Amino acid sequence: MSKPKLSTTFRRSVVDEFELEAHELVTLERACAVLDQIEGLELDVKDRGIIVRGIRGGLYPNPSLKELRAAETSFLAIVRALGLQDADMGAGKGSPSAAARAMNRQRWGVRGGRAA
Repeated sequence: MSKPKLSTTFRRSVVDEFELEAHELVTLERACAVLDQIEGLELDVKDRGIIVRGIRGGLYPNPSLKELRAAETSFLAIVRALGLQDADMGAGKGSPSAAARAMNRQRWGVRGGRAA
């Protein structure tokens, strides 16, 4: 069985944890679309590497890196707009940085600084 997409896991966890209104569900869907973009861009970087050959043979940073940073920034802005925060999180732990850390732990299977 294949691993579910990160956006599917994220959507399910948010819907299970929070009661969202209709407009918030639309925003959540946008966040999930951005997560799908992030996964695709990460796959491109994994497949082609961080340095790629240009049309004239020169070496350049993979253009997906710039797009990946922009997509991650968009995702964090959407998460912030939704005001998502775990009930057990203390003050300041619901920041975009905390959301990014949680997303990376989920993505890479890391728990508390150790590989799962």
